[in-house]
Amino acid sequence: MIAVKKSPKKRVPATAISPEELLRELPGAKLITHEAGDLIFREGTKASNCYVITQGKVRILKKTSKGENIPLGLVKPGEFLGEMAMLSGERRSASASAVTRVKAIVIEHAEFVALLREQHPFASRLSLQISTLLATRCHRLLRLIARRPDVVPLAMKKAPPIDVRAVLNRVYTLWAV
Repeated sequence: MIAVKKSPKKRVPATAISPEELLRELPGAKLITHEAGDLIFREGTKASNCYVITQGKVRILKKTSKGENIPLGLVKPGEFLGEMAMLSGERRSASASAVTRVKAIVIEHAEFVALLREQHPFASRLSLQISTLLATRCHRLLRLIARRPDVVPLAMKKAPPIDVRAVLNRVYTLWAV
C-alpha cells in the first residue's frame, strides 16, 4: 500500500467574512478602485484605515536601508491590507502598490472601534479574522527575515519595530470595552 501525500490546502477561517457582509455591517465602509501601478499607500505615512481586497492583487514593498524596494508579499482577494498600522496607531510599515486593477473595501479605524465598543457580534468575528491574519503574516515575515536579513536592518533606529503583541492587546482591550 502506497501512501499518497496530499498537498496542503490553504486553510479558510470558519469566520471568513464576505465583502457584502462587511458593507452591510460597517455602513461607513466604502468600495474603492485602484488601477494597476497605483500606489495605495506609502511606507511611513499615518494610517486611519485598512482595506479588504475584493478584486485584484496588491504587492507589499519594504524599503531597505539602501533604498531598495523589497517585495514582502502579495495580497489577494479576501485578504486585509494595512491592518497593522490602523490597529497600532503607528505609521505604515511598508508600501502597497496595485499589481492589477484592484477593488477594495475601506474600513475606517473609528468605525471599527465603535463596533468593538458596542460589543457587536460582528466585531468579534472581524477581530478574529484580523488576528489570524496578523499571526500568519508574522510567520511569513520571520521566514523572509531568515532568508533576507537586509530587509529589516537591526541597526536602523528610524522606525521602531511594531510589537504585534501590543497591537493584539490593543484590539482585545478595545473589544472588552
